[in-house]
Amino acid sequence: MACELIGAKLLAPYFGTSLYVWAAALAVTLGGLTVGYFLGGRLSRKYAGEVRLLYLVLLAAGLLLVVMPFTSEIIMKQAIGLSLEMGTVISLLIFMLPPLAFMGMVSPILINLLTDEVQGAGNSAGNVYAISTLGGILFTFLMGFYVIPNFGLTSPAIVVGTFLAIFPIGSLLKGKNTKASLGIIGLLLFSYLSIQSGEKYSEEYKVLYKSEGILGQVKVVDHPSYELTEDGRMGRALIVNNTLQTYVGLDHQQQYSIWGWSNYLPSAASVLPKGTNALLLGLGGGTIFKQFNRLGFNVEAVEIDKRIRDVSIQYFGLNPDARVIVDDARHYLKTTNKKYGAIVYDCFLGESVPEHLLTLEGFEDAKNKLTTDGMILINFYGFIKGDRGKAARSVYKTLEESGFYTEILATPGTEYTRNLIFVASLKERDFSEVNYSEPNYDRIEDLYDHFLDQRFINTKDAFVLSDRKPKLAKLYALASREWKKSYNTYYRKHFIK
Repeated sequence: MACELIGAKLLAPYFGTSLYVWAAALAVTLGGLTVGYFLGGRLSRKYAGEVRLLYLVLLAAGLLLVVMPFTSEIIMKQAIGLSLEMGTVISLLIFMLPPLAFMGMVSPILINLLTDEVQGAGNSAGNVYAISTLGGILFTFLMGFYVIPNFGLTSPAIVVGTFLAIFPIGSLLKGKNTKASLGIIGLLLFSYLSIQSGEKYSEEYKVLYKSEGILGQVKVVDHPSYELTEDGRMGRALIVNNTLQTYVGLDHQQQYSIWGWSNYLPSAASVLPKGTNALLLGLGGGTIFKQFNRLGFNVEAVEIDKRIRDVSIQYFGLNPDARVIVDDARHYLKTTNKKYGAIVYDCFLGESVPEHLLTLEGFEDAKNKLTTDGMILINFYGFIKGDRGKAARSVYKTLEESGFYTEILATPGTEYTRNLIFVASLKERDFSEVNYSEPNYDRIEDLYDHFLDQRFINTKDAFVLSDRKPKLAKLYALASREWKKSYNTYYRKHFIK
């Protein structure tokens, strides 16, 4: 179970954490165990009673787990050009199936070693599978709830793999078997070389923070804004799974966003009065939190990953007293008793979308927490036409089905570079007098210049999303694949040696 959880999360920087990733991880896990059970049964029959076989299998499984965080990175760099589904499956088959296959061999070999008579075979098999399943349950809870959130992926893989391998190494070396000793030395050397082959960055790419946990890989990096701004100024980035989530300039004490699109969210919200209670679903580097503070709002944020809150305070200037609730956004909406004048959805991660938030039922939960003059603001990809735009059209259709008056605000740029912001309220609003500005960008005088003409938005092929039929993960992936791939290409081009 440690191998499965670590393997699935290792995919995140390159392929995200969508349903496709977890489905592939589960399938490859079952496939690896199937191969292991079959081979273990054949080997236990051929080498009946050979305890050395068990030691060799455990050793191989442990060392393959140790090197998995490093071999996976090499493999995924080559597979990133493939489709999401194909890249995910091929990567897992290469770096995760082998250790799982060796782990699967252990049970039949153990059963063979514990069975002296045919009559006892069933009892031995039952004991082995019961103990291994119980261990898997306990270890899944331990890894998912404590180890990975607190220690990331690389260190747990090394520790668990070393624990699996250390006892077989001692037993095999005691036997003074030359072939076994050479094999151990070779595997250890391979492990060492894999660990030393970590990614090397250019001098312009200064990694201030890096960890792995519930959302996957989180980094805080100072680097020039090549291709992202005209002047290539120095900025500080929050990068989650190789996806740029927040990017602020370092040339101002307030760390304003380098991205102009972020000014459209507070501009739309500026029609609300000072003192409005605002809820952000997703914190990122705290840019929107600080923008809404400048509007005089009482701001709270819900963030599922505690690390994001911590780095936004330490590296992005968020006030340590800022109210940030560590929780799932939908769970918080269901359980809080507060009402808000603005609820902002900014919790999307690459091709991974929290589709449980964007359903009829999810919008109903949000509607119950809105004041009568409140609004929902949803940050989304820029595609609205064709297959890539079907996700946005489905969100729009679902909002309308939920009883919201909905406008779509498009920030400047092409569909590939812009953002769409859904502005949904319980009654029609006047956006002619917006009032927000930042020193690094021109003030937006007329928001109506940026609203899409809804007469040309065809929702006939779009879906009304529901908890039972969310459908959004597949639709959203169509819009995000090239965008995700462009970020990986961007960082390899400019900052990877």
